[in-house]
Amino acid sequence: MTRETIDSASNSSLPQKVRKFIKWASHRDGPVRNWRYIPTHVLLQKLRSESAEMRAYAAEGLGGVGGVHAVAPLINALNDNNSTVRRFAISSLGHIRDARAIDVLIPFLQDEEADMRCAAVVALGELGLDEERTSSPPVQIIDALISSILDTDRAVCSAAIVALGRIGNTQAISALNALAATTESEWIRRYISEALHQIEEQNA
Repeated sequence: MTRETIDSASNSSLPQKVRKFIKWASHRDGPVRNWRYIPTHVLLQKLRSESAEMRAYAAEGLGGVGGVHAVAPLINALNDNNSTVRRFAISSLGHIRDARAIDVLIPFLQDEEADMRCAAVVALGELGLDEERTSSPPVQIIDALISSILDTDRAVCSAAIVALGRIGNTQAISALNALAATTESEWIRRYISEALHQIEEQNA
């Protein structure tokens, strides 16, 4: 192949490369149309840091700016050996509201740490509020939250009650009434009363 042939082939491929770059940059998830693209990728790099503090910072930050690109890395971060990183990853997955997070978050409702269970409850409550699922939230979210209103930790129990009220699914009514009849906590009864009122309003 002559030098002229090589140069010609190189020049002919240049417009194709330019078109590919423009297509990537202008994609709805690319850097031009999606303001989250650059901060998300910066934080994803930090999420791979050797510093647990930096990973925790990144996991928390992705909840505010992360989009579809952040979901898989945050799910991977649920296996981090640092509990703070795991807890922030749980919260961020709730903020992003991607359905891929549902099945991986539910097991955290059985975690030994109450803070981790509470984070999972709040995140699942957010996932149940997604616009595509509000009218018919996944049954596994409702079932998981109903189970969590019986958690021995009051913060977890309260968070589950609040989440069920916000979602507004009538399936929770009987479980909430049963807890109201047996709990000795006035605060829990108040949370239940408010949740039942929210459910009633949303289904009126």
